[in-house]
Formats: sequence, C-alpha cells, structure tokens
Amino acid sequence: MPVKKSETATEKAKKTTKTVKAAKTVKAVKADTEKKAAKAAKKEIKKTVKKTVKKILKAKEKNEKLLKKAAKPKENAEERKIVDLIVKTLESGKGEDIVVINLTGKTAIADYLVVATGRAPRHVTALAEQVQLRLKKTGVPASIEGGDVGDWVIVDAGDVIVHVFHPETRELYCIEELWGEETPRRLKK
Repeated sequence: MPVKKSETATEKAKKTTKTVKAAKTVKAVKADTEKKAAKAAKKEIKKTVKKTVKKILKAKEKNEKLLKKAAKPKENAEERKIVDLIVKTLESGKGEDIVVINLTGKTAIADYLVVATGRAPRHVTALAEQVQLRLKKTGVPASIEGGDVGDWVIVDAGDVIVHVFHPETRELYCIEELWGEETPRRLKK
C-alpha cells in the first residue's frame, strides 16, 4: 500500500501542477485580455483627442480670422470728408504743420485728430473759428474750447477733434507723440 500512496502523491502533484498551470494560463489570458482592452481604450482615447484637437484648431483659426476682420479699422467716408474739409480750411487760413492722426480702433474718443499750429494767439483762435464756421455750414455741429486764451484751442466735431496750438504750446505738449505719431519738429531735424 505504500506504493499506492506515493502514486497518489505523484498524481496529486501532477494535478496540482496542472491546476497551477491552468491558473497561470487563466491569469495570463486575463492579463492579455486586459492589455488588449487597455490598448484599444488608449487607441480610442488617442482618436478622440486628435478629433478634439482638430476641432479646437479649426475653431481657433476661425476666431483669429474673425478677430482680424473686426480689428481692421473701417474708414467712414463721411468722417474722411470732414477731415479733408478741416485740412483745407486750416491750409487756407495759413495754418502750419497740419497733422492728421487716424484714431480708429485706438480709442473711443474720436476717429480722427487734426493738429495744426497758428503763428500767434489771435491766429490760433481765428483758425479754430474758421473751422467751426465751415463745419456748421456743412451741417456738422462743432464746439470750441479755449478760444479766450489762444494758446490751445480745441474744435470738437464729434468723431473728429481739431487741436490748434500756438507754436510753443504745441512743442510743450507734443500731442502727436501721445498717439505714436511723429511731431513736425522731429521731422524737420
């Protein structure tokens, strides 16, 4: 009988080995299945991410195009006519160093700024009054500020503002430089 016991032990060892091998195989199959599922999930995630990134890039490009379109300053033909009228008036009144600054897109104060110089306080005031009169004749409301002193007179015509300076006052304030433009004295040097 002892022989039977050893056979039984051998058989048990074989069965245990088979069971362990089967368990290892099941674990391996499970691990392999999990790996395949993880790979498939990663692949699906990559596809989704790529699609999302493409959508985001397309939306970004579309937004950039819209922003560029919106950022382009649109010149108003009527305002441009007013500016031309003001410049002609200042030139006919012997205004000097006339500079037109386009403020469209830079500020909400006005679309244009016209800067000119008069030779004397009375000349400065006269230029501003001529501009105001010419604008009123064309139906554009305009008001004057600073006409009593004559160093710096402002004509406010809504979207166009005119600054007429005495030479020393213009040099002192350098209003063109505030808006990134060259001053006439810099250009002459």
